[in-house]
This record gives sequence, C-alpha cells and structure tokens, in this order.
Amino acid sequence: MPSYAVESKRHAMSTTGIVEPVMEWVEVNGKRRPGEVQERDADTGMPLWQVEVIYKSESWGREVTATAMVTVGAIDRPTPGEFERVTFTGLRVSVSTNKAGGLSERWSAEAIESGRRAASGPSGSAAA
Repeated sequence: MPSYAVESKRHAMSTTGIVEPVMEWVEVNGKRRPGEVQERDADTGMPLWQVEVIYKSESWGREVTATAMVTVGAIDRPTPGEFERVTFTGLRVSVSTNKAGGLSERWSAEAIESGRRAASGPSGSAAA
C-alpha cells in the first residue's frame, strides 16, 4: 500500500473534537474484533489514538468535505477543541483499493502540533 507524506500546515484540517483509543484486534471464535487492550506504537510504545478531522477534498471534479481518523501516538488522550484548526507532525496517508474497487485512505501522524492540549512526540510533553 503506497504511503505519502503530507505537509500538514498546507493541508487545512479541523478536528471534530472526537478522539478514540485504538484497540488491539483479537480473534474470538474465528472472527476478528476489537479487544480490551489499547494498541501501542511499535517504535515508541506510546498508546495510539484516533483523532477525527474534516478537510476539503475533490471528488469527480467537485469540492467536497471529507472526514478521516488520524492515528497518532500520545501518552495522554489528545483533547482538541471542536472544529479547531489542527496540524500534525509527520502526517502521512496510505492509499489502497477496497473490495468495491474504490480508494481507501488511512491517515497517521507522529504527533499533534496544535490544539487546545496537543500531544507531542515520544517524550510525551504537551504543547499548550
């Protein structure tokens, strides 16, 4: 699956205020489902969170509003405000085709740079 770096300051995103823990997947009775344990970043060991964002995109030559979940590692739960502009450090998008033949995006970042209480990199310090 190809992965592309995105310059966060040039790609305007706003948070919806929704932040959820990323849960590890477990297999129960031959079926995969989210478990009870929060997933951690393989490199830093920090807990992973999904921050919901909205941004302007283009679909079939028409501007549309898109939503996405950006996965980011942070010691504490990020608490961005509703519809607040947000920037990320190390923002990346991975693109793949889904079963219907359409494109699917998966967003990730190393840290949140801005937000009311933004989480930062491996040191776990928070920016105000």
